[in-house]
Order: sequence, then C-alpha cells, then structure tokens
Amino acid sequence: MRKVIWIDETGYKRVSLIRDTDPDSMAQAGVPVCAPDLEEMDWGALKRELNNALVDRGLYTWQDVQAAQNGITSSVLAVFRKPLVNLYRYPQTTNSSEDTHDN
Repeated sequence: MRKVIWIDETGYKRVSLIRDTDPDSMAQAGVPVCAPDLEEMDWGALKRELNNALVDRGLYTWQDVQAAQNGITSSVLAVFRKPLVNLYRYPQTTNSSEDTHDN
C-alpha cells in the first residue's frame, strides 16, 4: 500500500492509501488517511478566545504586533493548540462530549 495526496472538489488536500499497483487517479476510492475533521472545532468560541487573547496581549495595531515579536504566534498557539490536539486524541467525539471529559 502507498499513500497518495490528492485534492478534493472543495480544494482540501486529502490522503488515501491505495495498492502499489493502482494509479494515483484511484486515490479518491482508496482508504482515507486524514487529519481530523476541523468542522468539529467550535469556531465561534475559538474566534472569541483569539480576540480575547489578542486584547490581553495588547495587540491592537500593526505597531503593537511588530513590537511584540511573538505575540500573534503565542496567541494562536494558546487558543488553538489544545482543541486541535484533542481532535487527534479523541477522533470520534464532538465538542460537547470533549468538554465534559476535560472538566
């Protein structure tokens, strides 16, 4: 078996396993090997948390961002790291059931 990366009709990259003898064009019919479904994340809550992290770090203007050299990176990591890792850790759960596991 070999992995083939392909792009679906919506523009997302996908990975599938196909037989060594199959052409790459068979990738869509192969066994999916994918990153977690990002639709499982609570995007409304994440946007609010990112906004709050940016405000907490005083990142209001381009000048603020330039002065705080890792301000954007640390804000994004603080907000997105745990929910994204949880998608990998608990692949078949929804956000509501994840929240009960984490508390």
